[in-house]
Amino acid sequence: MSRPGTSSGGPGPGRLTGLDAARGLAIIGMIIINVGPTTATSPWHRLYLLPYGRASVLFVVIAGIGIGLLAARTARDASSRAGARSVVLWRAAVLAAGGLALQSLTDDIGVILPLYAILFLLAPVPARLSTPGLVGITAVMLVVGPVLVVVHDLLALPPVPGTAPVQVDDPPLDLLLGLLVAGRYPLVTWVVPFLVGLLLARADLTARRTQRRLMVWGTVAALGGLGASTVSRTLLGPVADDGPARLLTGVAHGQMPLWLISSVGGAAALVGLVVRVGQSRPRLVEPLAAYGRLSLTVYVLHILVLVVLVPGELTFRQGMAVSAALVLCSALVPLLWARVGGPGPLERLTRPPWLADRASRRRRLRVPPSPADPR
Repeated sequence: MSRPGTSSGGPGPGRLTGLDAARGLAIIGMIIINVGPTTATSPWHRLYLLPYGRASVLFVVIAGIGIGLLAARTARDASSRAGARSVVLWRAAVLAAGGLALQSLTDDIGVILPLYAILFLLAPVPARLSTPGLVGITAVMLVVGPVLVVVHDLLALPPVPGTAPVQVDDPPLDLLLGLLVAGRYPLVTWVVPFLVGLLLARADLTARRTQRRLMVWGTVAALGGLGASTVSRTLLGPVADDGPARLLTGVAHGQMPLWLISSVGGAAALVGLVVRVGQSRPRLVEPLAAYGRLSLTVYVLHILVLVVLVPGELTFRQGMAVSAALVLCSALVPLLWARVGGPGPLERLTRPPWLADRASRRRRLRVPPSPADPR
């Protein structure tokens, strides 16, 4: 029997349906933002753009939770740890190669997959830290990461914020800097939501007390960071986007501390809410959960569709129409794939059978036969 909030079929044993549903929401938000336009022209447009700077953060927080849960499951089993390392290395290689190839098709959309690859490679280090140690390194990177981004932008020629996506044909130094401190997803700041995800994986997400705390304190952080950034931007005036003054602002995707606090807080609150709903009303979130379980496939497909079929800037109404069409059409993917069963087509690529078979063989070799075993 599966726990409340889990699904005993597609999700696999012990998998929280709410986390899959939250991942589905993140994908929908990223589709809306990638379609655009991202410059608000009316109050309704601002409301529509709520996922801007938040959906991708939610995506990374959930990635951290997933890696944290994997680390917890394999902590006591050496053979499982070896198998998990092989899986993580393979996934990182697939995501890095696929992400850079996908990014080469467009400059208009920042592909998040190379960031995922680096986070997966680095994950074993913070995953081994004690909880106080993990909290400490998260707090340090919340400050140090934005400072490194600002320093890089001040030293860059010309001295402007770096927002160009990394490309596979970039010079090695530019590629490295683009992944670490520049580009659209610099590691030094985006590691913060990932570390928060690792921390959340250590909490009992099925406990109502935990869910309530996430909703309350996540909302406080989200609104507090947003309010503080609004005040600071008003006080700073025209210099808010220049030099060290940026550290006191919180514009979406600005890589600064107040934006990180607000967006990560919002992600934590949403995780608490959706996991709660997933436990009490699993059927209500199951369509989103099915969407989230094929997140890699849907993510890559929507970028390919945008590259091929939606060239140029769209108006607000056009963007809404294209986003709705993409979300509805991509929602058919999980429904159609349910007839095949198992992970989605690209998800299968990150879970090759030969890795699972090798891990199973290692476990069998390490388990001694019982006295009643006739072998």
